[in-house]
Amino acid sequence: MLKTIYESFGFAGSLLLSLLIFLFLILWLAGIAGITQPKDGGKVRYKPWMVWLAVLFPLYPIAWIINQIWNHFSIMKTKNR
Repeated sequence: MLKTIYESFGFAGSLLLSLLIFLFLILWLAGIAGITQPKDGGKVRYKPWMVWLAVLFPLYPIAWIINQIWNHFSIMKTKNR
């Protein structure tokens, strides 16, 4: 399999493809961890359908993480004014 990828994409392409797959996996796991993380006081923050959606549709946790980053950026931007 690695030989086929290397022969198809070359060294730089296979390295970039491996990096993108690794980044996607890390963001997916971080998104699932963020969705299932309880709020302060141990109250459940997520709904079970969100976890199932995150597992079955891998782009959902990545979009969720980007949304959370944007929300925190907006909060920080308004507090500095």
